Order: sequence, then structure tokens, then C-alpha cells
Amino acid sequence: MDFEDPTLFKRSEKGQKITKNTAPQWAKLRFNNMSIDISRKIIVGRDSACAVCFADDTMVSRRHAEIEIIGDSCYVTDLGSTNGTYVNKNPVPKGKRLKLKAGDVIRIGSQCLKLD
Repeated sequence: MDFEDPTLFKRSEKGQKITKNTAPQWAKLRFNNMSIDISRKIIVGRDSACAVCFADDTMVSRRHAEIEIIGDSCYVTDLGSTNGTYVNKNPVPKGKRLKLKAGDVIRIGSQCLKLD
């Protein structure tokens, strides 16, 4: 039997074409005249170990919310915060993942983060 390996490698000609034409999946989060690229998952909170840390905002929980990319979509999850997470002024149910779209404004404590 003759089997053809369907695996594509970046170093093959076909693999290089596919890699070149495939755009990486990420979103950009803007806040306080700063921005951060989300390529997989980030945690937002007051804890200094968080990717986005608002240490001086007492309205933000230590581990307040998670923002992640799954496939070609971006989601936010409230991690059981005391004061809640809001998207476009609507509360995100605690522990539930909410799909985001470009232009959505996420409010965590007194901080507003915009998804581009």
C-alpha cells in the first residue's frame, strides 16, 4: 500500500504558500492610551501577575475577567468578580463566556477597554 502523508510542513512549497496566506488570529485591546495584543488568553485584574493590571482600582477584583481568542472569535468571561464585568453597559453573567466583536467596550471596575 502506498500512503500519502497529508501533513503540510512550513518548509515545503505548498506549506509556505499556506503559511504566507494565513493571517494570524488576534485582537487588540485599547485602554488608557495603551494597547495590548491578545493572541490567545489574558487575565485582567488587580493582581500584578495579570496581563492587564489595574492595581490602584479597588473596584477591580484580583482576577476579574478573562479575554481569550478561540478560533476566529474573541470572548470575555467574568471570573466571579465582586463588581461584575460589563460589555457595552450590559452585565456579563458570572462564569459565562460572552462573544465580543470589534468596537465593543468592556468595563472592568472603573476601567474601560475597547476591542479593535
